[in-house]
Amino acid sequence: MKKYLNIFIPVGAVLVCSLFLLTTLDNKVYDLFLRAIPSLTENKSVLLVNIDDKSIDQVGLFPWTRDVMADAIVFLREMGAETVVFDLSYLDKSPVTVDPAYVKKDLPGYIDYGFKQIDDGIVQVMDAFAAHQVKNSEINDYKNQLIENNKAVKNSLDASISYVTRDVDAYFAKTLRFFGRSYLTLTMVTAESMTADPNHKGPAEFSMAAYDVPWLEANIALKNVTAKHDTKTPVMIGMTPAIADLLKNSSGAGFVNSDRDADGYRRRVYLLDKYNDKYYGQLAFVPLLKRLGDPEIEVTNSQITLKGALVNGVKKDIRIPRAQDGSVLVKWPKKHYDAYNNISAWDLISNNKLEKDFVANLKIMDTAGFFNYWDQEESPLTKYTNAEYIRELLYEGEKPADGVTFATYKSYRNDFISTSGTFLNGEYEKKILADLDAKDTATREYVSSTFATAKKQYDDLITIRKRAAESANGAFCIIGTTATSTVDEGITTFQERFPNVGIHATIANMILSGEFLDDAPWIVSVIIAFILSFSLSFLIKRFDTKRSMLIGIIALAVTILVFLMYFILTKRYVGLVVPFTSAAATFIILTAINFLNTIREKSFLRSAFSRYLSPAVINEIIADPSKLNLGGEKREMTAIFTDIRGFSTISEKLDPSDLVNLLNMYLTEMSNIILANRGTIDKYEGDAIIAFFGAPIYMEEHAVLACRTAIQMKKAEDTLNAKVLSEGLSPSPIFTRLGINTGDMIVGNMGTPNKMDYTIMGNAVNLAARLEGVNKQYNTKGILISEHTRNKIGDEFLLRRLDRVRVVGVNTPLRLFELLEELADATPEQTDNVWEWEQAIDLYEKQDFSGARKIFFKVASHDPSDQVAPLYIKRCDDFIALPPATDWDGVFNLTQK
Repeated sequence: MKKYLNIFIPVGAVLVCSLFLLTTLDNKVYDLFLRAIPSLTENKSVLLVNIDDKSIDQVGLFPWTRDVMADAIVFLREMGAETVVFDLSYLDKSPVTVDPAYVKKDLPGYIDYGFKQIDDGIVQVMDAFAAHQVKNSEINDYKNQLIENNKAVKNSLDASISYVTRDVDAYFAKTLRFFGRSYLTLTMVTAESMTADPNHKGPAEFSMAAYDVPWLEANIALKNVTAKHDTKTPVMIGMTPAIADLLKNSSGAGFVNSDRDADGYRRRVYLLDKYNDKYYGQLAFVPLLKRLGDPEIEVTNSQITLKGALVNGVKKDIRIPRAQDGSVLVKWPKKHYDAYNNISAWDLISNNKLEKDFVANLKIMDTAGFFNYWDQEESPLTKYTNAEYIRELLYEGEKPADGVTFATYKSYRNDFISTSGTFLNGEYEKKILADLDAKDTATREYVSSTFATAKKQYDDLITIRKRAAESANGAFCIIGTTATSTVDEGITTFQERFPNVGIHATIANMILSGEFLDDAPWIVSVIIAFILSFSLSFLIKRFDTKRSMLIGIIALAVTILVFLMYFILTKRYVGLVVPFTSAAATFIILTAINFLNTIREKSFLRSAFSRYLSPAVINEIIADPSKLNLGGEKREMTAIFTDIRGFSTISEKLDPSDLVNLLNMYLTEMSNIILANRGTIDKYEGDAIIAFFGAPIYMEEHAVLACRTAIQMKKAEDTLNAKVLSEGLSPSPIFTRLGINTGDMIVGNMGTPNKMDYTIMGNAVNLAARLEGVNKQYNTKGILISEHTRNKIGDEFLLRRLDRVRVVGVNTPLRLFELLEELADATPEQTDNVWEWEQAIDLYEKQDFSGARKIFFKVASHDPSDQVAPLYIKRCDDFIALPPATDWDGVFNLTQK
């Protein structure tokens, strides 16, 4: 079962994560990824017209009467707006209303002004006749002028009177037709929404009988749509359009349905819905099609293609990718809504209000005779009246043959503005004041104040018009509510309270810029999850816990980075959550299992090696088991053999229990020193200890550690003797002999599967054993090392050179050294003795036995406990008495082990 864990765990992790984590968390990750890509490129022509708090404060509670927005879009058209889209639902008819303020305040002024124009015309003609300025041939011309003047006055009065009782829907409809490219809303009805409505029992209760479905299909449904395997477009059971009076005077309509995701965020919009097998477009999508030249629309499950769309004068295909549910993912601009290209609706409405006041002031000036000084063909008021007249005709449609065109209207409007400026800022005020009596201060002040008021109104009008023209000229205008009281808000990645009208601007900018987002099928995430999880499983199986943890963390971090970079480069989101969580779960579970296995392995290693390794060495092995080769391995090491002199004599004089206690005390003390110096205890053979340095953890200074251990053991021996002798634990002092050799040895677990021993073997090991016995032949103070060890320890120790010998079983001669002390701890006397000793050995090996004997004798006299010097003194005596052979090489053959 265990061997299949690396298969079962990845599979289980992927399946569990796929079932529970496919959508919700991925939405959050997607939101974060959006912050890593460039912000949406915004087209300057896309303009949001906000019915904001400022507008409502100035106009009054919303919803307003429809003539307010009607006048606003007339001004928008004059300012050069190309398209106007209403994100406002006009589902019910407005009542016909009487405007009492208009009847009381404005209408009398219009009537008085109209009759004044008639009176002025009659007076001018009669004065001309009285002055005999009219010829008989000109009578008909004057008559026709009077008739035309009266006709214009009549039309103006008719328009003025029509505002007393106004059908605002009819007026709004006229302004929609006047604007041209105006678009209203549809609200699509889904079966789910009907079921959720407590007032309805089910979808069957909704009926389209109240609507002119054939007309909607002929005029509102999209044309030029070709569907190729489209199964993802939502199918509706009906729709609720704006009232027919308005809809039939607009250029079209689009639906405003925009569902939130489960967490309340808006991340996607459907561009197409179907009803009765006809396609209907989203509110911003429909007018954009017109702007793009009414391209053919090809619909598949993966994309919506606008074939031959006209973009900046160039025809090209626009491919809009569809998400897996058929929607279009919204690429929000990375900023707050207030930073979008927008103006306040009040900027439009205030112009109309200010213009009314301005015109009323001009009429007061006209009544006061100010325009009698006008010396051009038509006064500003005449231009204004003509423009109003043309606009009323345009409400019924353009008639170029009769001169009724928008260009004509705009020309009159521009003339009205320019001539008003000419009159107010020219020399006319000075001329009027010049004709007044200098003493008539009241009249002079009246003229100046009237001009000042009109100039201020004019300047404000010019400011508003300039600002509006800069924003609206060629604009794709979207009108919607942003005021806090309207509660038409949602949540986006970049703003918690986002006015929903911004969705339409964002969709427009996405299509115009060609910047879209996409997502991958869920199965792609699952496949990647399997690949990642199995890859991690394979890596974790191959490496130890520490490396597998590092690999796992790096792999998870790289996974996030790769997914993010793919999204940045392709703008296609591949679900990260399932691959990441699956890989993370696989990593955590397998790492935990490996960790538990490692703990068991460490426990085994600690138990197996605690008897003959120091804790520090055991910890190194546990930290990196690769340092331990469980088979035989050849490596350079240093072996140390110890033995107690005359232990048999001691054992004969002690009870078995006392002997065991003494031996345990001795072995414990000596073993601790070995372990403290990172040595490994091979075995105990009675009172003897066999140990080595350099395995299982290799250490470069193994020879130094062995020598230091030997010196410390001899020093510990003095302390131990003081204790055992004072307490009667031993009949005689304990004296340990130690042999140390360095060389290549075989080390490893050796034996049978059921009984193994971590041990060393080889000639170098045998030589260390021989050196331990050689101590008694030279009567050393207890420690002999080989020249191999001497070559590895440098100058850290105080040594004295002995013979070159052939030990039993080893044919090659080697130099022996007696290890005396660590050089740093040696006394001056010890150092001087060794220096003298080296002189003596040099003379000895040069066969100057008499000279050598003197120095050996001197060394012996300095240290009565030294038994090696007397040995060499005796040899010198023997060689003096009987010199060695002429081919003597100074090598001694040792016959004892």
